Amino acid sequence: MSLERVIETARRELGEKEVPAGSNQTKYGRAFGWDGVPWCVIFLWWCFREAGEKDAFYGGGKTSSCSALYRWYRERGQTAGPEEIRPGDILLLNFSGTRETQHCGLVTQVLNGTKGWYRTIEGNTSAGAEGDQTGGGCVAQKARHKENVVGVCRPAYGKDEQTDYSGHWAEKSIRWALEKGLMRGYGNGTWKPDQPLTRAELAVVLQRLEGEE
Repeated sequence: MSLERVIETARRELGEKEVPAGSNQTKYGRAFGWDGVPWCVIFLWWCFREAGEKDAFYGGGKTSSCSALYRWYRERGQTAGPEEIRPGDILLLNFSGTRETQHCGLVTQVLNGTKGWYRTIEGNTSAGAEGDQTGGGCVAQKARHKENVVGVCRPAYGKDEQTDYSGHWAEKSIRWALEKGLMRGYGNGTWKPDQPLTRAELAVVLQRLEGEE
């Protein structure tokens, strides 16, 4: 699915850092044409572009502003409440207790058994739970709570391409597993729905059910 392509593109960038540290200089900023500025929004622009979904992000335009990003989606009715968050949404975040939009991240998973927690991939954040969450200088996977969410953007992803599970008797369940982030398939719409599950793959699914991956 198209949102899967965006998530997988973001996932491949995990660990990428600005160079030199503290400079806000990244390959994302260079591609954007405006390097050396805070880049959490620019990182998402880059991911959507690389995944072939540039029109789903800010209408194909450019912004480095969290507030401008949220305003664009809100004006078009493409937002959601904190109880409706799902993979593919963009979270606008604040860590100071106000409603100001400080930072953003792409939702990759709704964490089961931990109400109000979501897995995200973010640019320009710290590598761990400590450090600067809004300017840490790297791409990292995070667990964010709804108390820090000040807005939810819902991009209009392109129509899903034909997959090898389209029309399969388990298609509804497969799409549910994808939405929950429990299984990801093999890319390019390939799921291999009749292929036996290995013990290693089962272990990964169980770990995701616990929300630990």
